[in-house]
Amino acid sequence: MVVRLRSENSSLAALSKFLQMQSEREKAALARELHDQLGGLLTPAKMDLSWLEARLGQDPQYAPRLQRLSKLIDEGIDLKRRIIEALRPSLLDHLGLTAALTWHVEDACRAANVECRTNFSDQVGRLPADIEITLYRLVQEMVSNVAQHSRAKGLDLELAPAPGGLRLLVTDDGVGIDDVEAALRSHGFSGMHQRVNGLGGTFNVTSTKGKGTRIEVFVPL
Repeated sequence: MVVRLRSENSSLAALSKFLQMQSEREKAALARELHDQLGGLLTPAKMDLSWLEARLGQDPQYAPRLQRLSKLIDEGIDLKRRIIEALRPSLLDHLGLTAALTWHVEDACRAANVECRTNFSDQVGRLPADIEITLYRLVQEMVSNVAQHSRAKGLDLELAPAPGGLRLLVTDDGVGIDDVEAALRSHGFSGMHQRVNGLGGTFNVTSTKGKGTRIEVFVPL
């Protein structure tokens, strides 16, 4: 019975990992298509608008409409960039996990008015693609939870080698979690746990009401 349960758990972990990686591949393909197709529409539109502005931009009859059109195209370009980054962070592909995490955490904490402190070991270089995207998505979810629910003033994020793998530690000074066991059954925490389980790692949450939350992840290499 024990052997059968272990086999089933292993199969579920493998299936979970496959589905997550398949989802990430689909997101990456959609991001590339948006970049190529939508970029192919917006870039020439911006160039043609610049041509019109050079000839009609001083005309009071046309100037306000050209300025509004220019603003709309700029907003479309920015929206395209944000959607693509949400689907597949370009920094992750080009510069690696620590660069992508630094940008995302600082941007998210700034928007939420939370002081963030990151500590990434210099020994963390490029990692297998499935590990990089999994850890990135985990941090996305964790930072989002802190910003939305914890009422924290500060957030600490650490990533460093550990015996046999990597250790990710995220702590905040927020209100804490009333019932950790119930929280772990929620879709958010369950999803994070499944991501880590798919890599054969461990996921631990400790929290004290009024004293913040600590999440520790270990991923084997």
